Amino acid sequence: GFKPTQRDNQKQSIGTMLKQEQSKNLTPEEIQIRDWTQGKERNIRALLGSLHNVLWEGSDRWNQPSMGDLLTPDQIKKQYRKAILVVHPDKLTGSPHLLLAKMVFSELSEAYSKYQNDPSAL
Repeated sequence: GFKPTQRDNQKQSIGTMLKQEQSKNLTPEEIQIRDWTQGKERNIRALLGSLHNVLWEGSDRWNQPSMGDLLTPDQIKKQYRKAILVVHPDKLTGSPHLLLAKMVFSELSEAYSKYQNDPSAL
């Protein structure tokens, strides 16, 4: 009989192993937020463009914008406000998605604030 060795477990990338180790102390919502924001560093366009990846089932009020819908400051403001309406914690009081909504709301708010302070940084 063939028995797998430890070497078979070493085929994972270092990044994958690091994520697994960090995930041990995180809630499922924190893991979702980490995965959603990773590589976007408070970039409002990227966060809005990938918001559908973090939203829960039944959040059908969000229509995913294309990157062409996020070119001008007015378009970004419009899409940001639409996103905030979907994830605003006050609208989801008592919902099982409240914690995730608070985290998404916070990330979007911080990214939009950064964008308003320096729109050329994107």
